[in-house]
Amino acid sequence: MKQINLFILAISILFFAPSCSKDDPTPEEDQEEVGTAKLVFTEVEREAHGDHYDYKDINNPEVVEAIFEGEKMLPKEGTHLHLDVGKTYRLELFATDFAGRETRQTFIDRHDIHQAFILKNPTTSLEGTLEYVYADRAADNNRVNVGVTGYLTVVEKTETFVLRYVLRHLNPGVKESITADDWSNPNFTQFTGANDLDLKVEVHLVDDEHEHDH
Repeated sequence: MKQINLFILAISILFFAPSCSKDDPTPEEDQEEVGTAKLVFTEVEREAHGDHYDYKDINNPEVVEAIFEGEKMLPKEGTHLHLDVGKTYRLELFATDFAGRETRQTFIDRHDIHQAFILKNPTTSLEGTLEYVYADRAADNNRVNVGVTGYLTVVEKTETFVLRYVLRHLNPGVKESITADDWSNPNFTQFTGANDLDLKVEVHLVDDEHEHDH
């Protein structure tokens, strides 16, 4: 009788196991593998308030963008961006993973291990030429420094150069040593980790509307 009961128990487990597994949550796939990326520069108004600035949307803003695709994440052929001296732009990263799912929120949710750096290629600082302020918000609406969203102000005119946007995946604990002033740190690799994104695009900072013609 004992053997019969054990046999019935074993059959029951085999019968019910598949149906139970349907209720188990499927582990979420990692969405940090980027399939496409886009940098969008949207003109905004910057107003000084004591020791900080406020940023506001404007009507009919200037919007320029660079789209990156392919295995090497290269910009579309002929992409050449013009940004105006004295203007401020909201710089946003939009990205999808290889399944086409929006992934930029993933970087914000994991703000403790992600940080963007904006540089001139070959790697030199853009501080003094550009000003940048991180403007990311976590799910609880608290400010965090990632660089998925930020405000970029053009300070002075330059010849065409290659702007480099690096989104770095940091080793645990490294983020604690990074400050907002490191946004254009040419020695960003001292913050150990690996790059989730390394986007490069031609940019020309101009102070005359006629310069947009070339």
